[in-house]
Parts: sequence; C-alpha cells; structure tokens
Amino acid sequence: MSPHGVPGPTRVSRSFCSDVIMVTPLPAFDVSYPKTQSVLSGPMATLRSRCRCTSILARGGVIHGRIFLLGTEISLCRKTQIPGRSDTMTPDENRRFTQVGPGTPAGNLMRRYWWPVWFSDSVATKPVPVRVLGEGLILFRDGSGALGLIERACPHRGAGLELGRVESDGIRCCYHGWKFDRTGACLDMPAEPDDTPLKREVRARTYPAREVAGLVFAYMGPEPAPEFPAYDLLFRDGLTRVIGAFEEHCNWMQRAENAVDQMHSIALHASVYPDVALQRPDVEWERTWYGVRAAFRVPNGFAKVSHFLFPANSRYFGARVGDNPSHILRFRVPVDDEKTMTFFIRGREARGTPETITNEGLKSRVRGVYDRMEDEWWGLHSRDQDRAAQESQGVIAPRTGETLATSDTGVAIFRKMLDDAIRTVERGEDPPGVMRGPQGNDLITFDAQKMRAGAVIEA
Repeated sequence: MSPHGVPGPTRVSRSFCSDVIMVTPLPAFDVSYPKTQSVLSGPMATLRSRCRCTSILARGGVIHGRIFLLGTEISLCRKTQIPGRSDTMTPDENRRFTQVGPGTPAGNLMRRYWWPVWFSDSVATKPVPVRVLGEGLILFRDGSGALGLIERACPHRGAGLELGRVESDGIRCCYHGWKFDRTGACLDMPAEPDDTPLKREVRARTYPAREVAGLVFAYMGPEPAPEFPAYDLLFRDGLTRVIGAFEEHCNWMQRAENAVDQMHSIALHASVYPDVALQRPDVEWERTWYGVRAAFRVPNGFAKVSHFLFPANSRYFGARVGDNPSHILRFRVPVDDEKTMTFFIRGREARGTPETITNEGLKSRVRGVYDRMEDEWWGLHSRDQDRAAQESQGVIAPRTGETLATSDTGVAIFRKMLDDAIRTVERGEDPPGVMRGPQGNDLITFDAQKMRAGAVIEA
C-alpha cells in the first residue's frame, strides 16, 4: 500500500493521480454533448468511483449514453477519452504521443526511464550496434570489461563506429582512427598534431549503461540519472530466469495499449485461454503510483491480475508448476517511431542452482505472414497473436475515427496518464515512476492474489 492509500508494490513512492475527473454514480443519468467540447465539468464532475459501465453510442456527431465507471480513475474531460464514435485523436495529438526521437514530447518523456537495450553476454570483443528511441548507438566493452554506450556516428565525419575496433581503453573509428573512451573523451587523432586542442574539445555522445539480470540497461535522459527501478524479478535471489526479446514492426504505443487492454484476451487469445473465449469479463482497473493494476475475472471462475508499469512495461504471472508460479516482466522499448523491441524475463523458483538463460530465438518477424482467423480462432502463440493484430493497425495506428467502448477503459486510462506525464516533463518535473533518493533502492514487489472484489486470483 502506498502512503496515498493506493494498492500496489511494497515500495513507497508518490502518487501521480492528478487532474482526475470521475463521473458521478447517479442511478442513471444521460449525458449529451458535442464531440469537440470539454465534458463533465461543473456539478457532474464530482470525484467518485465503484460504478458499472453500460452503453454508449453516437448520433449525428453528438455522444449520447449512460456512463458508469468500474473502480477506475479516468478523465473524460478530453475528447481523446470519450467513448463512442468520434474523431478520438487528431493527427497532431497522435504524433505527440507516438514520436520518440530526440526533442519530441513523448521522446523527452521516454528518456527519463531506464530501458534494456541488449543482452550482456552478447557484448564481448566486438562493437554491437543497437537502436533505441530513434538514436543509433554502439555498445562495447573496454579492456577492463566496463560497458560503453556511445553514439553510432563518429564525431569526425560520421563513419559508423560499429565498424570500429575495440581497444583496451576505448573504441577506434575505422575511417581515420579517432579513438574514444566510454565517457566520450577523444583519446587519439592519429593524423593531427600531438598538441591539437581538438582532442580536448571533441566529445562523442555517450549514455550511462548498467548490467542487470543478463540485460544491458541504458539511461538516455538529462542528468542526474534516476535510481534504477529495483523490480523484484530483476533482483530476487533463488530464481532461474529465461531472458529473450522479439521485435514488432509497429509503434510503441500500440504495444503499450495492448498491455492495458484486458478485454482482447476473450477473442484474440481464445486459443490460449479457452476458458475466457467470448465471455464478458468483470475487470477492475486501479491507478497506482507505478501505473495501472488490472484484475480480470470471468463467470466460470478464471481470474488473473496484471500490473502495467508506466510508460510501457508490465509485470504479471504465468502458469504454475505445483505451487511454483512463473513471474514475467516485459519491457516494450521503442526502437524508433515504427518498431518496438520487447525484452522479457521469465523467472521461477529454482529447483537446483539458479541461472540466467538467454533465449536464442530472437528474430524480427516479417509483417503480414499470419494465419487467418478460422473456427478455432488463431492457431498462433499469444505473442504472435498480439503482433498480428497490432501490426494490422498500421505501422503507426492513426487513432482517428476510433469507436471507443466501455471495454476500452484501460486504454483511456493509459492515454490520460501519457498526456499527464508529457505535461509533467514539459514543466521540468519528474514523470510517474521515476525514483530518486535512498528509497529508490527498495525492492519493488507485486501481488498475484489480491482483488478488491474479494476474489482469489490464480496466477
């Protein structure tokens, strides 16, 4: 429980539920407003929760319906959050959320967090090119074994440092031999005079990097860097971990929205979860200090709980082997505006000696090679089912003309959080989940069997 009374991990942190408007839970009330105006201001904008959601529809450019929300904190004061057929997001708004390059609103937000960029055991004697948040970078180890993360283009004339040579104290460009250490300092310019001032003036752009649980993490934002988030699955002793990654040819926001969209499981994942196929679930969403906690339950008793770690990660629980559940952590890393790399860690209590195993199945899938929906729904692994659906929305989903329904509450919560977080960064403040101070070293744990409605969640 956070100090603000918000359910979640054991770690103490601030709440970031700001500027939240709830719909008053009257027995029944109708709202009618043009789709372009702000809604639910004044007496209807009282703070309440614990209501149930019913129908919503649109007629002639005006939204009509009875709106009730189930255990969630969601703002309906912006047109991007209005359920029903409307221009739910303008192209400019969509670009604000989806573009992640340097200097973009979402890019500035994403650079406030630590992100995995590659596998530790794959960074050895040769430079490794990676692309993160629209920037080309190079990973290397110097002679001491220390990691360096440096811009791909040599500051001299832009040759790729992935073609360079790693030496004991840095990496040397293949083109003219300029050498840089892992801090970005230039150590050598072979064709220049020994006393040239250029050597002191020229620096390569570098970023902090650290190794945790078999992965290399990078921080690409302004200094000082925040504390590294001590998620339990990264630091718990006694676990055997399997790590891996897969790439999707779509924007990061499609991946993040999928993570908070609990309702797609009843159709897209019907072959994986036959107990939920086409059933109407009871879902609770809760805003927490770390993001969103969702509890999902269907009438036959199947239930699960998952945690969305803002801005794009998730922590949930997999199949049990006896009393030993698997623990899963996913990081959805924007490669650029059109690709997303998902790094995952699966952990289970070790029966023997704990170890970390790298899944060698990493590969980039080609768009458009998925099975069509048949009577048995999708004959694919759930990961590929997600990929098929998300890539079919377009490389960058336009989000104009969407029909948002009550089942999209999780998506609406996420969009509100994203908008708030971007505004927070623009004010020069830390966004949600950024940790500073000594409490940043506390282990962050998550529950698997707690639901406010009283049901036991089987992990």
